[in-house]
Amino acid sequence: MTEQNREYILELFKIVGTTSILVVDRKGILKRIYCPFKVIAIKDLPPIRKGAVYKVDAVKMTIDLMEVYIIDGKGFYVWLFKIL
Repeated sequence: MTEQNREYILELFKIVGTTSILVVDRKGILKRIYCPFKVIAIKDLPPIRKGAVYKVDAVKMTIDLMEVYIIDGKGFYVWLFKIL
């Protein structure tokens, strides 16, 4: 399974890379957002503080196919944040 995940990640990042994400806006339009972009924390998980704004420098994926934002050189799961 790990090798399949690794291959999937390599293929995925040929499309989106680590410097942008694809999002669907409220009108249903697909848009690309480039790093750095700002997010607000929706949960506390030290050192992340709920309500604080952070700058996302890159977007990566764990081998378990979980997306993470790279903030200040560290990876944090995307579900901790909302894009501003």
